Amino acid sequence: EAAREKDRYGWTPLHNICINESASLETLSVVLNAWPEAAREKDEDSWNPLHLICTNESASLKMVQMITGEWVKGKENRTSHSAISMISPVELYLHEVENLWDLVIRDDIKELFRHLSSLFEENNQSNPSLHYITAYFINTSWWNGVWLGIDRHPSIAKSMKLQTTVMADFLFTAGKCLSLASMMEVIRNEPDLLEGV
Repeated sequence: EAAREKDRYGWTPLHNICINESASLETLSVVLNAWPEAAREKDEDSWNPLHLICTNESASLKMVQMITGEWVKGKENRTSHSAISMISPVELYLHEVENLWDLVIRDDIKELFRHLSSLFEENNQSNPSLHYITAYFINTSWWNGVWLGIDRHPSIAKSMKLQTTVMADFLFTAGKCLSLASMMEVIRNEPDLLEGV
């Protein structure tokens, strides 16, 4: 219940952890697990914890990914515009911040949200390929991003060239992370996934 408390500004404990430069991944994980929806809770200025952690220079990329994984579960956040707005504070928050230089967002966080935005972009030929986006999520160990990509574009699973020794684990995890329609599409695109399972 304490994780759901809000102060007079609408900040949850998660907001406070995300702005705290000495917060640990473990602390973030405990509070986020207590109330995952807090990642989408907005304060009186419409800032959610993800806005805050993106501007926290001490937060690890893993911490940002953890919050992003919960934030993106909100349907309204699964758009290219929503993803790119997380790294565009200049145009969105100009009226709220006196000194825009206080809103420095690291390049690794910008790259994460550019890839996420590209994943949600419909029919834009100038974006990186789905394979490139998935490879980026794998290389940064953001597994929620990998599953999000597969859920949006099940055909990407075929290009992953999974070894038969990991097929059962892949299908087990896919069953927990993907929608039923996406799971069926993955199996239809890659019937070899069922071999050896």
